[in-house]
Amino acid sequence: MLLSQYRMKYVRPPNPSALHLRCFADLESDIGPALPYLNTVLHGHLFFPEPPSLTLKHGGGTLITLTSRQIAINMVQDEAEAERILAWLQKEINTVWERRGEVVPSFEVTVAPRFLDILKLLPRTNCRACGQPTCLVFAVQVCQRTQNLSACRGVAAENREKLQKYLAQFNLA
Repeated sequence: MLLSQYRMKYVRPPNPSALHLRCFADLESDIGPALPYLNTVLHGHLFFPEPPSLTLKHGGGTLITLTSRQIAINMVQDEAEAERILAWLQKEINTVWERRGEVVPSFEVTVAPRFLDILKLLPRTNCRACGQPTCLVFAVQVCQRTQNLSACRGVAAENREKLQKYLAQFNLA
């Protein structure tokens, strides 16, 4: 078992009206060697080899960053949610580490989708049917994985196909 214990601490973001918490888990062991394997197994991530870190989205938009000795969770509603996420991550880390002989590690830095490439194929009518004030905001949110392409009802069929193909390479389609 690579990761058996961690110490959690919680902080409120600097915005005084924020209702969520940030959680930091200081790790008892170095998980740096496992990050390239996790990069292969977990989808929707950003990997940086030096210093090693892996960032992924969880649920509706919670950002999680794993480094050699710490896990940072950007937005959680409460301590119970943070504990659930950390328990899931601990299981994933240990499972991937135990299976590392079967997994090809990936040291590739993931390229993020470009919002302008998405915006070019959107209707650009700012109709707000997706719930966003502009198509630009919608395109940025698709890139950030907080909005799904299906929310845009005005995109032409041929452009929807192009967008799905483009987003598939980032595990977003």
